Amino acid sequence: MHSRLAELSERLAAQRRELLDVASAVPADRWQTRPSADRWSVSEIFQHLHQVETGSAAVLAKRIAQAREAGHPAEREESSVLGTLDHFGVSQLDRKLVAPERVQPAENPDRETAQRRLAESRAALLAAMQNGDGLALGEIRHTHPRFGELDLYQWCLFVAEHEKRHVTQLREVVAQVAPAS
Repeated sequence: MHSRLAELSERLAAQRRELLDVASAVPADRWQTRPSADRWSVSEIFQHLHQVETGSAAVLAKRIAQAREAGHPAEREESSVLGTLDHFGVSQLDRKLVAPERVQPAENPDRETAQRRLAESRAALLAAMQNGDGLALGEIRHTHPRFGELDLYQWCLFVAEHEKRHVTQLREVVAQVAPAS
């Protein structure tokens, strides 16, 4: 795997481990409990992450397939792509962002379903990334609804940074629905 995709895979894996670790503090029977009427439950956070990741994986898969068909050039760049979204503050909770309706959780699934769906969307993202291995993904752009034109490396990084944002939110929810004994 190209070094840029490898570093993104590592970032995604580390972020997912942190998410699952934080969520593990909540007993299964509390995953669907909202801390207040205007806050998402653990399951709803997972559902939202699943929806965003599924959409991102679809963007990558489509654009990579188009690039391969068009004979897109091989990757020659080796520099890190981490930090290329820092100016957007994706993972910062100090500014309120409202999820577009299409990625707001319409379901509040049980823990097993929420975890399974999130694992499925990650598998789809990783498969799309693998299909793009060797292509100059920094030269393929697609418009993100909130952040404008992003290259495909940035789309992968967005998923990790978005998840990081929700880990912070999840910590707050955990403190309210599963306080330490």
